[in-house]
Parts: sequence; structure tokens; C-alpha cells
Amino acid sequence: MIKQIIASALITASVCTFAQTKIVEGTKFTTDDNLEKDEKLVLADDYNSYMFSAINIDGLMRNVFPHKKLLIRKLDQNGSLLDTYTKDYANKTNGVLHNYLGSQQIDDDKFVAFTEEYFGKENRKEVFQHVFSKKEGAFTTKSIAKYTIESTNKSGTTYVVFSENGKYAAVFNDRYANKKTNNINDALVIDLRSLSPVWSKEISLSSDYVEKSLTLTNSGKIVLLRKAAGWKESYKIELVSNTEDKDLPFDDKYIPEKLYAISKNDNDYLVAFGRKNQAVTLAGSTFGTVMFYDIKTGKDVISTTNLAGAKDMSDVKVIKTIVKNDEVLMAVQQETITRPLPTAMNRFPDPVYKLDVGVLMKFNKEGEVKQFVPLGSNPLGRRIQVIESGDNLYVSSFYPKGAFGNTGFSMKAFDFGGLAPRELTLDYKGKNFFMNYGFTDGNLIQFVPNVNKLLFLQKNGKDVQMINVYNFVK
Repeated sequence: MIKQIIASALITASVCTFAQTKIVEGTKFTTDDNLEKDEKLVLADDYNSYMFSAINIDGLMRNVFPHKKLLIRKLDQNGSLLDTYTKDYANKTNGVLHNYLGSQQIDDDKFVAFTEEYFGKENRKEVFQHVFSKKEGAFTTKSIAKYTIESTNKSGTTYVVFSENGKYAAVFNDRYANKKTNNINDALVIDLRSLSPVWSKEISLSSDYVEKSLTLTNSGKIVLLRKAAGWKESYKIELVSNTEDKDLPFDDKYIPEKLYAISKNDNDYLVAFGRKNQAVTLAGSTFGTVMFYDIKTGKDVISTTNLAGAKDMSDVKVIKTIVKNDEVLMAVQQETITRPLPTAMNRFPDPVYKLDVGVLMKFNKEGEVKQFVPLGSNPLGRRIQVIESGDNLYVSSFYPKGAFGNTGFSMKAFDFGGLAPRELTLDYKGKNFFMNYGFTDGNLIQFVPNVNKLLFLQKNGKDVQMINVYNFVK
């Protein structure tokens, strides 16, 4: 009996060791490429995965209702479409406007999206949460906040941000204000595990500063980056919670452009992307700096990183944060948003998004950037994707390939300790595997560790197809 168990174990180990990578294609399905935004692959397990997207287009003429929908597509084990769940979040009353504010997976079963509607005739604004449960196969909608507005054009701006650990969401209503009115805003922090309020209150802010960026800590506190109104180059960072409202002092020679909150050892920290004094340019690029800030002690550490490409650092997007052994690793990517001038044929041109090269940067325990690894060229402007498995990171990037400039897919593996890359290739039907998805936001790659399967979506116009890579980690 013992010999049989040993033999069985050896056979199993041999199969696992020499298991070959297997690629399975799902059946193609179509989306509305012109309307659907913020596509994400979510709620993936051994059997199913789900693709989320949002439609957020207002009607342009009276009596033409807007396109306002949340879509969840259920895919089977191989990525073929099984079902589509749709939530129409538009109030079909003339004059009511709506916005999709953001979304995130809550746990293995639930996904939440937030929307708002505002109506000048009734001087009101309302925020809704829509929770999709894959167990129930349905959305549940609830009103979570109501605000009074002056008019449709003076309704302020509502933001939804999520904590890095995925436990909290904050709804921040930046009220309309002018020189004659006080700068009073509304804050609501929600526990995503219970979908119940943690705290809420009105926040009175000084009118000589305006909000530039905000983030939510892993302990449920809101941190605001505020810039002096007018031409004065002055910034302040303000922390707000149910019991606190205080400025966070930092190096007055540092100019922060974007905030991001993280934690390690149960303490909250900020990573600020910005510049030291005035921007220093080299070969037409901006020399970017990063500040690592300890909220508890007020200590700041500023590092030069060579993040480059845009005029400032306000559009750096953090793709993933990993904390191990008191070190912090961040995968970030800088994006540039330009708005073309209106023409006679196109009065409202769409903004143009350009994604620069992604980078990995590692902070040591003191908060200094000790490693800075660019991830190669990105001429096709694709969002990088990051997968963590044990001490390995798998990072995707794109590059032109072949005589006809076909889109090639490149994935590099990094060991967390040294960040020395090694190239991975997927051989498929005797040729390099192509990956043509064109999404700007959202994570279109998922890794299911218990079955060692990598899932990703590729897109060609309206056609979307899931690719399953079995035995991905060797």
C-alpha cells in the first residue's frame, strides 16, 4: 500500500513537472465598441469568469433617452459567452443627467458599481450603489446619498475612490463653490464587506485652495491634495476621518501632483508623484520625483525616478502594489490626456489617451526608491497588466512584431527580490501568440492559482475573445 502511494505521488509530481502549456480559445462574442468603457475581467474562479463594462452616454436631443447601462457578461470555463446581465441606471425623465462613477470587485461573489443622477429642476443629486451577485445572477440597487444642488450647471463633482486593500470605498461630493460661498463638501466612507457606512460628515475646506487629487487609506481615511487658487504655486495635504481633520506637513519645496495611499505593518503611508521645485526637463521629458510619506510620523523621503513623458505627474496610474518584507513594489504607468480643439464637423471631439512605458519601482524600508525598471517600449499605447504568483511577477507589455507590424504579446517574469527580468513566450500553432485587446482601463488579465490558469481577453473592434492558458506557472 505504501509503495502504491509513493508511486502515485511520483507519477503526480512527474505530470505536474512536465505539464505542457495548453491554450484554449473561447468562442468570440461582440460588444458595442463605441459605447462600452472600463471593461474588466472579474469574479474569475475554476468554472466561470465575468466581464464588466459600463455605458455612460447622455442623449443629445430632447426626448432622446441616454444610454446608461452596466453590463456583466458571464463566460464559461473556456471563455464562451453564457449570459448577459444588464442594469439600466437611467431615470427616463427629461432633464435628469447621470454619471458612472466607478466599480470594483468586493469578494468572490460580489461586484459593486456606483452611479449618480442629478436634476436641476428639483435641485437634487443622488448617488446609487449597484451590487451584482454571481450567486443570485442579478443586480441589487440602493440609494446611498442625496445632496442639494443649485442647478444642473452648478451641481459640483462627485468622486468615488477605493482603498488599495479593497475594503473601503469613499464617495466625495465636491460641492459647487465660488468666491461668495463656503467650500463645504460631503464625505461618505463605506465598508465594502458589509456595504454599510463607516462614517460620513460635511467637510469645511478653506476657499483659497481647490481640490486636485484625493485618495482613501486602507484604514478608511480620506486624504486630499489641494492646490492654491490662482497662480500661486502652493500645495497642502489634508487628512479627514470621522475624528480627524488636519494638515499633513511635508517638504515645502516639493510639488505633489497625485496621491496614492498604501499601508505596511498596519501603518498608513502616502506615495505622491510630483516634482521638486520647478519641473526640470531633459530631452523634452519631465524629470519626475516620488515622495514616500509616513502619515503617522510626518516623515517624507523624496526620490528621483525618471518617470517621463507628460508635462506633469498628475496622470500616473498605479497598476499594482505589493508589500513584502517591509519593502514596497509598485507597477505604475503614466498616461497623457489631450483634448483636441473643436471643429465645424466635430464640436465635441473625444479626448485622446496616450499610455507611456510602464515601470516597476521598489521602495526600501526607509522609503527610498532603490530600483527602477522600465518595462520596454509601448508604441501601441496599451495598459500593462501584472500578475503575482508567489515571489514571481508576470508583467505584460506590447511591441510591434513581424514584417507587417503585427501586434505581438510579450510577458516578462520578475523575481520580487532582484527584479531581474526573463522573457516568456507563448507558442501557439507554430507561431507567436498575438494579443490585440485595445482597452484603456480595467484589468483584462486574471490568474486562477488553484488551477494554474491564466485568462485574458483580446479584442478586435467589436469582437472579443477569451484565451485560457493552462499550466501557466512552471
